[in-house]
Amino acid sequence: MNADRQIAYSMISKSWNRRLILESVDVTAAPGYFTVLCGENGSGKTTLLKILTGLVRPDRGTVVRYGRTVTWGQARGGLLRDTLYLHQTPYMFSGSVYRNLILSTPRKADSASHRKRVEEVLEWAQLAHYRNDPARTLSGGQQQRVALARASLNGSAFLFLDEPTANMDTRSVERTLGLLRELKDMGTAIMVCTHNPGIFENMSDRTLLLDRGRIHESPEAGEEITA
Repeated sequence: MNADRQIAYSMISKSWNRRLILESVDVTAAPGYFTVLCGENGSGKTTLLKILTGLVRPDRGTVVRYGRTVTWGQARGGLLRDTLYLHQTPYMFSGSVYRNLILSTPRKADSASHRKRVEEVLEWAQLAHYRNDPARTLSGGQQQRVALARASLNGSAFLFLDEPTANMDTRSVERTLGLLRELKDMGTAIMVCTHNPGIFENMSDRTLLLDRGRIHESPEAGEEITA
């Protein structure tokens, strides 16, 4: 890993209502590196992803970027700018798929080059056929592709996805995996949390198991984590 381009999180801890959720967790996200995070429901996966993307404040923890170690609070602005958290059900703006992509970068919305790029991304994400459809009426798999298309347009270098293939049919899973693989190949750092790490077996570089607030050894390849 290139230490200058990665984000290293250290000693991340978090409690809710006096219940310890995360305890001294160390995680690294690096360009072109695909990490799978698995664990039972309530194990803290979503909380961890939101901390890593600047959305939830930990009780304790440091972040290393560009060779500098700072507190999470000092790093938060950069995390909000450079990372992106995608929920299992991504938020869709009102209006068409095309409008959702145009609004991914509002300051560029009227730029001819941005509109050209949107057309390219519509094809890349296999969404051209749905360009005029209301985004909120799409299937879960299609909405996930809209979210990944927006991430591509944003140029997000670090993607953190919460159960990105949940409740999808086989074809939608394959299309989503294809887009994630291409984003990885383009140098995007990707971390997904899932109950079923086997889905990502052929593309993951590392699998982490979050249990009782700590990162433990990976489960066996293809093993499904039960809730």
